[in-house]
Amino acid sequence: MKQRLLFFGLIVGLILTALPGSAGTSETDALLNKLVEKGILTSEEAQDVRNDMAKDSGPASKMREEDTKDTVKKMAGGSWLDKVKWGGDFRLRHETQFRDTSSSGALTPNRNRERMRLRFGFVANPWDPLQVGVQLGTGTSGDPISNNQTFTNTSDKKAIFIDKAYAKYTPQPWVSAIGGKMDNPFLYTDMVWDPDTTPEGLAVQLKSPKSVPILNQWLPVRPFVTMGAFALGEINSAKLGHPMLWGAQGGTDIDLPVGGVTFQPSVAYYDYGSIKGNTVASVTSASAGAAGNSTSGGKWIFDYNIIDVLGKLMVPDVLGQPVTFVGDAAWNVATNAKNAVDGSVDNGGAWSAGVEVGKVTEKLGSWKATYYFKHLEQNAVFGPLTDSDFGGGGTNHVGHVIGLQFGLNKWTSLAFKYFRVDEIIGSQNRNNTFQADLNVKF
Repeated sequence: MKQRLLFFGLIVGLILTALPGSAGTSETDALLNKLVEKGILTSEEAQDVRNDMAKDSGPASKMREEDTKDTVKKMAGGSWLDKVKWGGDFRLRHETQFRDTSSSGALTPNRNRERMRLRFGFVANPWDPLQVGVQLGTGTSGDPISNNQTFTNTSDKKAIFIDKAYAKYTPQPWVSAIGGKMDNPFLYTDMVWDPDTTPEGLAVQLKSPKSVPILNQWLPVRPFVTMGAFALGEINSAKLGHPMLWGAQGGTDIDLPVGGVTFQPSVAYYDYGSIKGNTVASVTSASAGAAGNSTSGGKWIFDYNIIDVLGKLMVPDVLGQPVTFVGDAAWNVATNAKNAVDGSVDNGGAWSAGVEVGKVTEKLGSWKATYYFKHLEQNAVFGPLTDSDFGGGGTNHVGHVIGLQFGLNKWTSLAFKYFRVDEIIGSQNRNNTFQADLNVKF
């Protein structure tokens, strides 16, 4: 009986410490009465519990109660743990590639596949200026530009990789330093960078949070500068050196004096060092290899020093919808390589132009339509990191991209995209692709 009395006394004591102020006694009496009614305690045992609780109401009890409240407060929050934000996204995709007969007469069959992409992770702030981010995601080993996995191999298991792992230090609102495997810190289009690329290295970002006071009376401008150094490979050769990417970009947001229109021009320089002469396998393990760039004997023929001029004009309201105009041009100034078939053709340049209308929101029926034209010559950009969907990935492509996206609710949307793409030089193959996506955020 004493063991049973001790056990129920402990239960009642714990409940009492969780109850606020004067309500504790009445709640305890009600609980004891109920236990007596159920025959779990006798009236004498219930009274013994009341007597013990009354004796334990001095300073020591108050101290234990305060300790309990402090513990509960820490468990419920009040530390950096309550600043951890979890999230991710999931995408289901059907893709059909319509392949035309090449100029050689060879017939390439159409390709149909079902694919998925899963990404999830967290962002934490253990200290206000310091952010740590981790993201895991599906993908394929050796592919730096896609998290897609194809449904194949008799429903085999799908691998999860580290997609992002970084620390970001922001001592002031206008400056940040990021180290690790991160989101692309540069302003870009998919002509130069695939959106799924997560560079590895160090970046520094400077951005004015307010308009420059000296120019504000004429034209509000908010300049920004991004600099970064990223590893591409590790080669134990003093002659060739380690493949690296050094990047710098400067630009500004300009508020034009017409209806809230914003113009965002920028210029970037990307120096892919120690590429020429290295083998493709020593620089990238991407399944596409050089992804259209010129090689000889399995080695890169050129370096890639790219100037990228990008401009965005954002109009907040055209017939009730936001509209964005985008223009991008890039040149590989490390070479003036000529087409091996036609020596008069320079294949070191690229450009794209497009328009985006509408915005997908949490409301059912919201929509966004896009159109882009892209001309991407063979050695204009670094092929292994450009868009993996346009022409099947890589360079040496020209064509159109048409997209339409519908919002279903706060978390879900449907998207459709069509690529009509031809090769610029070579076999003149055509790769037309249709994609249908179900996107879910969480």
